[in-house]
Amino acid sequence: MSSANCAEANCHQPAFKRGYCIDHHRNHPEAAESKGAGASGVSEQRLSTIRDQFKVLAAKPIEDQVEFFLKSFIFDLGDGWKDVNTLEKAYRKRLVDANEGKPDLNPIMAADFLQKNGLERTALQRKEEIQDIDLDNNDRIAFIEYLLLHYKSMVITAYYKRIEKECPYDLAKGGIGVTGVGPILLDELFTMPVGLDPELERAIEEFTQQKKARESKIKDLTEKAAQGGVKGLTATNELKQMEAQDSTDMNRLEITLNAAKKRASTKSGDVALEKKKKAEAEAEQAKRDAGRNKLKDMASKWEQH
Repeated sequence: MSSANCAEANCHQPAFKRGYCIDHHRNHPEAAESKGAGASGVSEQRLSTIRDQFKVLAAKPIEDQVEFFLKSFIFDLGDGWKDVNTLEKAYRKRLVDANEGKPDLNPIMAADFLQKNGLERTALQRKEEIQDIDLDNNDRIAFIEYLLLHYKSMVITAYYKRIEKECPYDLAKGGIGVTGVGPILLDELFTMPVGLDPELERAIEEFTQQKKARESKIKDLTEKAAQGGVKGLTATNELKQMEAQDSTDMNRLEITLNAAKKRASTKSGDVALEKKKKAEAEAEQAKRDAGRNKLKDMASKWEQH
């Protein structure tokens, strides 16, 4: 992070990004992030496309955001993929407690959520990283944005492993304090793992549909319970039954998804990547061999004449 002061007139805060401090950088969209994007290796055309795709994704229901995240990082997450669902539950509870009637958090609430569910940070680090992860620039933090922040170190590591370059960022502390990596996070999010098995995709989608159905039913019962009376009491009892049954149902779904993930592990991730590299190397060698053979044929014909 630069030690220079903010370019805004009469502002003496240190520059955060784009030459402006953390409070003023959003007021200057003309100071584009092309320099950072270039440093990341993500082309301007690619970045423009995935930014538009991200805005669409961030506006979708939370379940769809989780589904996309799981598809993209299911192998990087390893056995910790279930932690994403734990974070989702905590995020939903925070939305209810916020009582704003919105599907995302304002920056202050998001910073509080990060402090309680992520690695410990200073107040300034939380403020800077929350501002930095607002990738659709709407001053709200969608769950997909929080996931990219929570798993920032994992995503950055996966990106540089994929492009086979050394990571220039210090991730020893889990990515704390690392900012200006939006293009990298977006590019890796929208790059599906090589060889993602269709069966595993279906298992993740089924997992999502089951959660959607459950959330819809909970919403309906909660509204009925609030009305009171006999119907309200019945709805309240049914909600309690659903809470008691929740762990059993989720465990069943997790077992199904884990089984599909295990079967796919031999065809996906690093294994599939190595096969892809080998196939590309063999194709390149065959191309070189064909070129040499063509030159030999031409030389032979020349000698005959």
